[in-house]
Amino acid sequence: MTEGTNRPDRIVIGVDFSPSSVAAAKWVSCWVTRCSELVLVHALVVPEMSGALASRLPMPELLLANAKNGAERRLRELGATLGAHAISIEVHEGRPADVIARVAQACNADLIVVGKHGEAGIHRGYTGRTTDHLVRASSASVLVSDGFPEGAPQRILVPVTRSSITPYIIDRTRRLFELSQAEIFLVHVVGSAVLGHVMTMSAIRSGQDLSPEEVDEVFSEDREGWKRELVNAGIPEAKVFAEVTFGEVSEGIIHAAAQHHADMIVVGSHAGPTRRLLLGSAASAVLREAGVPVLIVVEPESSLRP
Repeated sequence: MTEGTNRPDRIVIGVDFSPSSVAAAKWVSCWVTRCSELVLVHALVVPEMSGALASRLPMPELLLANAKNGAERRLRELGATLGAHAISIEVHEGRPADVIARVAQACNADLIVVGKHGEAGIHRGYTGRTTDHLVRASSASVLVSDGFPEGAPQRILVPVTRSSITPYIIDRTRRLFELSQAEIFLVHVVGSAVLGHVMTMSAIRSGQDLSPEEVDEVFSEDREGWKRELVNAGIPEAKVFAEVTFGEVSEGIIHAAAQHHADMIVVGSHAGPTRRLLLGSAASAVLREAGVPVLIVVEPESSLRP
């Protein structure tokens, strides 16, 4: 339930009727939507024409009406297979990212779900610009689904770093745990520059390089600190595992996901000016390379208010 209300959370699912988007709707409905309302959204993409061509060849209203009626019928048929607490449908003209973000804002959605690959395949699906735009425009977190697990995820990888979005990532992870009872694997990837600085300062102080065991000890406090934060949030200690790894961030995340057989990854997207840019290079790489669903936790704009 959304805090301060008596209604279920609303989950917006973008559906372009591709196998990926239909699979995303069915997967999410089988474990996320116990007390939630699903809003199935389809965007009618109308070709843009300008100048004399637009006046000579306007889009026939009957064609648009038929397309909308057909999409509504297909959404109702899909909704009938989902078994959610409540289902509504929305069909609007416009770019998919714009339509989905607008509907999510209007219904105060708690989560947006899209399939990773859309109707035109891997290069034209809900990746790249569309996902970037959704994250920039939406106040809801965005779940980009790919490589669907059987039922609820059992192993969730959560890359962490110390920033303003950290509390929101921890809260969303707790909520995912409540729905799935999954094991949570926290990973903090330390970049080469930070590790190099630590090694240099140690060499200056002691006159010798740190051993791998000593490097691990330096970062052990961070590792245990991250674990305590999730335990304090209400996740049983036996379900939380934490580690610190070193190297390029996106590669470290993908490697950790493979090592722990994770079937979901949670990453963050900041509010404010940073959020107006495309997704950070690490998050974009994870979204592109991961063969499992990726949840992008969006930091509320309200977090920036004094």
